[in-house]
Amino acid sequence: NYELKSSKMGSSKNSFSLAAAAGAATLIAAVWMYNQRSKKSCKSQDESATSCNSLGCVIETNAVEEHTEIDVKESSSNDDTKVSPAAADVNNTTPTSGSAPTEESPSTSQSSQRRENGAFPRDWLRQLLLSHAHNHPNLPQNLQDKALVVAPMVDASDLPYRLLTRRYNTNLCFTPMIHARMFIEKEGYRRKFWRFHGMPKEDRPLIAQFCGHDKEVLYQAMKVVEDHVDGVDINCGCPQNIAKKGQYGAYLMEKDGGDCVVEIVRYLAPRLKVPVSVKLRILPSDGESAEPRFEDSMDLYRRLVDAGASMLTIHGRTREQRQRKTGAADWEFTKRVVDEFKDRIPVLSNGSISNMDDVERCLEETGADGAMVSEAILEYPPLFMQTNVEATNYKRTCPGRLQMAEDYLELCKEYPPDAGGQGSGLKCIRAHLHRFLHADLQTHTIVRDAVVRSFSMEAADNAVKMVRDIHKEINHDPTREQLSWYVRHRMDWEEGFENKNPEPVPEKVFVEEKKVEEVEDDEDDGGCGFSPSDPFGESCGVEDG
Repeated sequence: NYELKSSKMGSSKNSFSLAAAAGAATLIAAVWMYNQRSKKSCKSQDESATSCNSLGCVIETNAVEEHTEIDVKESSSNDDTKVSPAAADVNNTTPTSGSAPTEESPSTSQSSQRRENGAFPRDWLRQLLLSHAHNHPNLPQNLQDKALVVAPMVDASDLPYRLLTRRYNTNLCFTPMIHARMFIEKEGYRRKFWRFHGMPKEDRPLIAQFCGHDKEVLYQAMKVVEDHVDGVDINCGCPQNIAKKGQYGAYLMEKDGGDCVVEIVRYLAPRLKVPVSVKLRILPSDGESAEPRFEDSMDLYRRLVDAGASMLTIHGRTREQRQRKTGAADWEFTKRVVDEFKDRIPVLSNGSISNMDDVERCLEETGADGAMVSEAILEYPPLFMQTNVEATNYKRTCPGRLQMAEDYLELCKEYPPDAGGQGSGLKCIRAHLHRFLHADLQTHTIVRDAVVRSFSMEAADNAVKMVRDIHKEINHDPTREQLSWYVRHRMDWEEGFENKNPEPVPEKVFVEEKKVEEVEDDEDDGGCGFSPSDPFGESCGVEDG
């Protein structure tokens, strides 16, 4: 209600009031119609959308059920590049309540210093580690800028497990290997790997590893996650047959004489916001010589660095060296790689590490910027602590394997497997329990049966409770524990290998080969096998390391 007191306006008072009323009515009607359209739109989206990633993003079902069209322009400018519906939805969605805000990593802040090929400055990794050093107060000062890394392992380097290892000096983690095409085309597969990744602020620094041989598909997948990780990695290490069929992993190193992976790096590096790294092996013998192709490997590494790779991880073995043919990793060759690129990029060493003595020896002998561990740390997450080392007379000074299993299950309850982000849900949990409790499973068949049949969290809890009861009954001493699952293939071949201060074995040892094989097939098949439970054949298991 307007009351106009100016005498000059008195004559137009009535007409002005009518006009104002009409305008207000029109505005109210417009707002009402907009709200109705918005409600209808939101309802249709709610019916056809699924939450997929760590930030609670919504992805339309029809956008992922159909084949995703990949349309990336040949341009180094992100502004000129079309992204898939999945990438667009992930990166444009506001975080939901409870989600951690996206943090700018030191690597991202160094974008202005990038080289022409897209590579990041030499010290990007060091700066990243130092920015998170406050999270690792027990890490010695001389190791604060060295990467102590949990390797990318399918059904193994899941979120709860990563969080567990970070309690014990792990300062850099990789996600499980993610199949790039499946990730952008299948909402269920994407949810399997990405629902929680990057959400807890404690799960950083984090590098997401992808496999594939199509540069545009890899770009689309990496674009989805680049704002929520500190780097992306290309898998050139998986030695399994399914990797050969899919033209990725260690076989990508040999595709088109290495041209394929070099072109992938050249394409990705300038287009992504984060560093692009590559995890590699040594090229195997070509048949003319029994020796691996060291020179060809070095030539490929040079081409990758020239193409824009910001970091290399060298697994000092060929793809033929695995399981009982594993052999010790070639640290001498790794040192050669480090020396070649010491002024250009950081290099990580992978292989033949079972405790901190090995880590320190590896860093000293190779000069690497960090050590990546897979199998040994799977069995005992506090590997990067001073435990089971010469200084402790090879006694375990950190919590024992039972405590690891219990703590892991507690983290699984906080980030439940049926909500995604764990790789393969309860299968992933069974695999971890098998590795944590391997020594107990070899001597107590009732525990082994319980772990194999853990098809619910309650069943997994009960299996671990059995171990606690057994340990109490036999007055188990955790300080005497030694690695068990890690050494299952190694006692026969690794020169100079011996189990220091071995754990006492009960007089009566129960061995049921069939049961052992069932567990090994389920959780330790070496990976990458096709099975009814893995219809896409994407499971690429733990590499010997």
